Amino acid sequence: MTTYQSQWIQVARDITSGISEQERFERLLATIRNMLQCDAAALLLFKQQHFIPLAINGLSEDVLGRRFNIEQHPRMEAIARAGDIVRFPSDSDLADPYDALIPNHAQKLEVHSCIGLPLFQEDRLIGAVTIDAFDPTQFDDFPDDHFRLISALAANSLHSALLVAKLEESMAVTNVSNRQRAKYDQVDFIGQSKSIIELKSHINAVANTDLSVLIMGETGVGKELVAHAIYAQSQRKDAAFVYLNCAALPESVAESELFGHIKGAFTGAISDRKGKFELANKGTLFLDEIGELSLALQAKLLRALQYGDIQRVGEDRNIKVDVRIIAATNRTMHEEVKNGNFRSDLYHRLSVFPLFVPPLRQRDKDVILLAGFFAEQCQHKLNLASITLDANVLNLLQNNPWQGNVRELEHAINRASVIAKAESNAAHLILTPHHFQFTHNPDNAEAPAPTAIENTLATNEQWQHLPLKEATEQFQTQLIQTTFIKNNKKLSATAKQLGLNPGNLHRLMKRLGLK
Repeated sequence: MTTYQSQWIQVARDITSGISEQERFERLLATIRNMLQCDAAALLLFKQQHFIPLAINGLSEDVLGRRFNIEQHPRMEAIARAGDIVRFPSDSDLADPYDALIPNHAQKLEVHSCIGLPLFQEDRLIGAVTIDAFDPTQFDDFPDDHFRLISALAANSLHSALLVAKLEESMAVTNVSNRQRAKYDQVDFIGQSKSIIELKSHINAVANTDLSVLIMGETGVGKELVAHAIYAQSQRKDAAFVYLNCAALPESVAESELFGHIKGAFTGAISDRKGKFELANKGTLFLDEIGELSLALQAKLLRALQYGDIQRVGEDRNIKVDVRIIAATNRTMHEEVKNGNFRSDLYHRLSVFPLFVPPLRQRDKDVILLAGFFAEQCQHKLNLASITLDANVLNLLQNNPWQGNVRELEHAINRASVIAKAESNAAHLILTPHHFQFTHNPDNAEAPAPTAIENTLATNEQWQHLPLKEATEQFQTQLIQTTFIKNNKKLSATAKQLGLNPGNLHRLMKRLGLK
């Protein structure tokens, strides 16, 4: 028996062995890289028109957090539409989603040899394997049947994992089933840390009940995302999801917002109006920042939860409602109760099933996955070929305390990307530590020196107070106009200098009103 045959026999055995799915996937990719001597390989799940990395080998760690929308990645779309293996020509003008994402290859950014293997189960696309190399002739000597074998083994491995997850979900008795369901169903809930896996399992446990849920955690941890995850897996997912920010409620209209009012109930009530409870009838009402409600309104909310009926302001008639309550707060609620700021009976009514969302600093390497996710999003907003995170940036992100949590991380990636783009006209951006600004500096109490962000904004005052989208569009417009004129209004020369495909530049100029 040849070494080649023995390796694939071992992969086939792994599919039915008792090892974890993740180890099984990683062994498969390791075998692929060893057999093909390629630079990178990845196994991806196909869900909701996205390819979601489940395992990688040879790619930057943050790739696991990226979500490849096939509408934004033509190579991924070609794989999804193909019924067989796809060999991309080395000179293909379709952008490779892994360009600049294979580390430890100095000065090599663009992948030149790429194979896409769609994975099917009973004619249904369930995923893909991608195999990449810098050598444009790397796969020329491997026949198609060789890749079809890889595809069949990978499809069986992924299908086995999905099937086990589905069976265990139907049993709904173990944490394993919860973890599997969380892993494959919550597309946008990114994280592999122990604390997040535990949170996902709790979400899955409570989602399909009608129990009230109180979500607690610091500002920016993603409490609203948790609420949506509960709603999306509940029996009420086809009914309304109504959001109310209690912190933004003026006291004078708070009761009306919750319960509605009738015409003439107060000055300005010119017609009958339904409140959030009625709008959420048969569905879910998400009360964000619940700790900000006044004690008077807390008493009325308690009655609605206890008896399932409400009264519109100015009306004596009771209205029956069937509403599932999900509440969220960044306050320490038992302390609020102890201090008399929150009713204990309402607190216990809301926290039938409490959930705590961990801060980002307690989520291990989730920060790397989330950084990859936000970099992927920003890449398309800025019309770039890729945004790569330097290895030093990954260490920097890992060690930052993230007092603003996931929200702060998202803003940091967006800001750094805009600054990096301002410094370079390259299509492939590499974010380095000097592109980031962090206010936390425990080793130096003195004010930090101006950062790249501060220096750039100081010389571009017209962008200082604009939202990211508007600032980016203004910057793009100015840069393209200047470059277009310098190149004697020649589109191809302008595109070459900007590092863009001429067709993409044409579409961008049209969108910005420059055509």
